[in-house]
Amino acid sequence: MMRLEMKKYKLWGMLKGVVICILAIMALLTLIYFADKTESENTFASYHTIFDIIGSLVRITFVIYASAIIARIIIEEYKNKTINLMFVYPISRKHIMVAKLSIVFLFTLITVLLSNVFLDGMVMLADRAYDIVPETLTMEMLWKQVSSVLLSAVSAAGISLIPLYFGMRRHSVPFTIVSAVLIVSLVSSNTNGFTLSSIIAIPVALCFIGIIIAYMTIRNVDTKDVV
Repeated sequence: MMRLEMKKYKLWGMLKGVVICILAIMALLTLIYFADKTESENTFASYHTIFDIIGSLVRITFVIYASAIIARIIIEEYKNKTINLMFVYPISRKHIMVAKLSIVFLFTLITVLLSNVFLDGMVMLADRAYDIVPETLTMEMLWKQVSSVLLSAVSAAGISLIPLYFGMRRHSVPFTIVSAVLIVSLVSSNTNGFTLSSIIAIPVALCFIGIIIAYMTIRNVDTKDVV
């Protein structure tokens, strides 16, 4: 079912968008680095700071990207009532919705995970070649980052489902995407080095909220008519 959905919406084409997003984040990191050198600042003073910046940028980018996918494969179908056609197929409505939401969840999980690994790796390679970070990377720091990336990927995947609630309320594509922007902006906003995402309980709680929203949507899909 997931393969059919991806083929129907040509979602494999998303890979090009993912690559563009990663390159854009790399360009932004490069810009920050050279801007700091010009202004005699050092945002890249430690690996912890760099990894946090990368994590925030990746999470923001792909949660918003995921909301665009939700808007395309779910909200637009409800808005245009084309979902009615799918619901007359001899396939359970729940199976259809599970397939759609699984695509969103797995897309966010995989892209956040791989993007963090790639960008972190590029920073470490650049540091070995050009001595960008004055701090020495230790195995303890590396393992801590691995666990942080895993948690970030799972929590982002759950958070990416939250805009579904707002989109389904009004069957509005803009409302879906704007809600995603507001959520990740709130979680990732930085105040004197402090972010809400640094409190592990918050992204974990939001992840569970997203999963609950997905579950409620799937549970009610058989009884809620398309209007």
